[in-house]
Amino acid sequence: MVDFDSHPARRPDPFKTKLMILTGLHPLLVPFSPPLQAALLATLKPRRLASGECLFRHGDKADGWWGVVSGAMKVGNVHADGREMVLSYLEPGSWFGELSLFDGLPRSHDNVAHGDTELVLLPAPEFHRLRAQFPELLDFITRQHCARLRLLFAAVEDATLLPLSSRLAKQLEYLARSYGSATAGGGRRIGIRIPQEGLAQMIGASRQRLNQELKRLESKGYIGYDEGHLLIQRPLLDA
Repeated sequence: MVDFDSHPARRPDPFKTKLMILTGLHPLLVPFSPPLQAALLATLKPRRLASGECLFRHGDKADGWWGVVSGAMKVGNVHADGREMVLSYLEPGSWFGELSLFDGLPRSHDNVAHGDTELVLLPAPEFHRLRAQFPELLDFITRQHCARLRLLFAAVEDATLLPLSSRLAKQLEYLARSYGSATAGGGRRIGIRIPQEGLAQMIGASRQRLNQELKRLESKGYIGYDEGHLLIQRPLLDA
């Protein structure tokens, strides 16, 4: 059974998050049948990361399959000269780390906590045992990979065919769907704070060009800011 209380806490646990994971209602477990949910809950191991703490690095040996309970994980790599390339952010409900479990190769990217983050680990031996016992687990991973491939293909197509304004609008709309909460004015507040450098890398733009486009959207009332969080105030795809 997953028990965050058995591990040293850096901050109080959100009761709602614990209740959801313990009762099988968390988005991590919703896709699975009750028998697989029970098997996962009996096996998953909790882990907390402080903001900026690394879970694993490019080249590390795989230890298992990871799921995001709360917070977010930043996926990317750091070049030898110190430059960082951010590929994506994984929100609560995301499973990751299965590639190395299938091909036996080292980890392909760095995974770092973006904000204080709670995770669960399905250790490699248990991953392979449950994969053999429950065919639905492999079906889920296959569908997950299909969805991620579609996103990758769309990103490549967008980088080739769409102007910066459209690429930024699509990325912000995606972040709003994943991390957004409704505001009193009918807009959406993006709960995750992403540095401009990281956002620029995600849409294939320079930080300077991104900053110009954000200022344009702000001046026209499409976006705003609330304590460092982006506010989507009007439909961005109309911008």
